[in-house]
Amino acid sequence: MTSVALLRGINLGKKNKVDMISLRSLFEQMTYKNVRTYIQTGNVLFDGTSYDIQHIETNLRVTYGFDIPVVVRTMQELLEIQRHPIFSKEQVYVMFLGKDISDEQQALLDELVDDEFVVINKKNIIIALSKSYHQTKYTNTFFEKKLAMHSTARNQNTVNKILTKM
Repeated sequence: MTSVALLRGINLGKKNKVDMISLRSLFEQMTYKNVRTYIQTGNVLFDGTSYDIQHIETNLRVTYGFDIPVVVRTMQELLEIQRHPIFSKEQVYVMFLGKDISDEQQALLDELVDDEFVVINKKNIIIALSKSYHQTKYTNTFFEKKLAMHSTARNQNTVNKILTKM
C-alpha cells in the first residue's frame, strides 16, 4: 500500500527549512520503504501497511527542532478525492484535516463557506475557490481556525502529481 505524508508549514520562505534528502533519509530510518518526496512543500510518499503519525511527528521535531504537523493519506483516499466532480473545476484546493470533523463542524462550514466545497470522509475538504488562493479568505488557516485542528492544503495540480508518483 502506498501512502503520502503531507507535512504542514515547511520551506515557506526562510522559515522551517527541511532538506528533502534529509527528510527521505529520516523516513527510511523510521523503516518506511520506497521513500520518495515530491516538491519542497513536504510530500513524502512511502510504501507500507501501517504508519504512526505521532512517531513521525516526534522524529521530525527531534531532527529539525520545530513542530511539523503531519497528515497521512493513502492512494485510495486520494483517488476518491480526485474522482469527485468538484475536483475537476478551476482553482481547486484540498484541505487535508488532522482529524475527522463532527456534524457540528460540518454545519458551521455549511454556514460560513460561500464557495463550492465538499467534505470527503469527514477529513478532506475539496473547495473550488471563486478567487485565487492568495485573495480568498478560505485558506488553510481559515479552516484550521474554524475547525480548531491542524490541516494542510494542496492544490489540484499537486494532488494529481502525487497520485502519478504513487
